[in-house]
Amino acid sequence: MKLNEARKMKLTRKHFVLVAEVVGHINDQQNREEQTDQWGYLFETTHPAFDRERFNAHVEEVHASCWEDYGPIFERGV
Repeated sequence: MKLNEARKMKLTRKHFVLVAEVVGHINDQQNREEQTDQWGYLFETTHPAFDRERFNAHVEEVHASCWEDYGPIFERGV
């Protein structure tokens, strides 16, 4: 997506939260971090009020809460 196209979308906090929740469900740490960085860059460059630290924290909060019950299963590779 081009930055100008993203600017025209008029993204809001609810969009940032939705993306953070989707990205937070990614179990692979490297992939989750890459997605967090890429989305954070897009939001940061297209919306002056975007708070990247808050976005990153929400991604990790969602990740911790959605995978906490499955930790031992995924650690064994089941």
